[in-house]
Amino acid sequence: MTLFAENQQEGSGYSDETARSVRKYQGSHFWTSLFQVVSTISLLLLCYVLIYAGLMRGWWWSLVLTPLAAGLSIRTFVLQHDCGHGSLFRKRWANDGIGWLCSLLTLTPYDHWKKHHGLHHGSWNNMDTRGRLSDLYSDCITVAEYRKMTRFKRFLYRMSKNPVLTVFLMPPVIFFVVYRFAFDTPRHWIRERAGVYATNLCLVAMFGGLSWLVGWKLVLLVSFLVIYPAAVTGVWLFLVQHKFEGVHWAEHPEWNSYDAAVTGCSFLRFSRVMRWFTGDIGTHHIHHMAPGIPNYRLLACHDAHPVFQDVKILNWRDGVREARTNVLWDEDMQTMVDLRSVT
Repeated sequence: MTLFAENQQEGSGYSDETARSVRKYQGSHFWTSLFQVVSTISLLLLCYVLIYAGLMRGWWWSLVLTPLAAGLSIRTFVLQHDCGHGSLFRKRWANDGIGWLCSLLTLTPYDHWKKHHGLHHGSWNNMDTRGRLSDLYSDCITVAEYRKMTRFKRFLYRMSKNPVLTVFLMPPVIFFVVYRFAFDTPRHWIRERAGVYATNLCLVAMFGGLSWLVGWKLVLLVSFLVIYPAAVTGVWLFLVQHKFEGVHWAEHPEWNSYDAAVTGCSFLRFSRVMRWFTGDIGTHHIHHMAPGIPNYRLLACHDAHPVFQDVKILNWRDGVREARTNVLWDEDMQTMVDLRSVT
């Protein structure tokens, strides 16, 4: 995916000056990208080796490494995500190869997720393209649609937006179960459907071998302690990057990519450590504006032009609050509202 300046719509605030500023950060640096991949995956595999080696000797304290492994899993997912956008390396085969490797550590089928995520980038915060299962965490309904529901359907909708379910219970189901199937995928997506089951076969071989070596109980324990917090954090990130106070939804033809990027994506301002583990994906407005920018150039692009300074800025405390509010779009007020404010 490249900068969308060539396809900008009339009426968008995207100027030629902004386009030139953003375009400077397009493209990756091979050695920087390679170092990111080698260092991240090596550290993650080392954590797994030390954890399993310790547990085989009865050293339960080795589980203290699972939070580090979870953080590295998040970073691995961001690298896979960059590969899916073709931004980590200049060659497609390199992006696809590294993306596939990462997918075995993130439990996320590369081609399938890449395709669905591409659709998300082409229509996020567009009122006319809602309803895809893969956009579960960035989608919403309107206040009018909510009021037309029966009492029982309202109850189910409120339950589905409860952060206990969406942030803490659903993520492990998504990564351990849902991603094992070609959900919400047309039959003509042959490569993507095949990729899901090819990934499953590799995971069966990988986890089967580990189970034979250390026992299935330890494999389940370690996998859960690493993947669960990584999945929860990843889903939370995706949620608050697209649903927050001040986010704007538009209908076609008023919708355009630039306005959707600066009014439909937040900027999560994290500490340097958190930025490293999340691969600066919190600079989400820049990522949506130009998916071809690799993770390590997103923040520099944000700082390079004053037009980006007016985007919604959140810290992690704001993100916790936003995860349980702003779930309905009020078309009359042109703002997101809480369920408790709607009668």
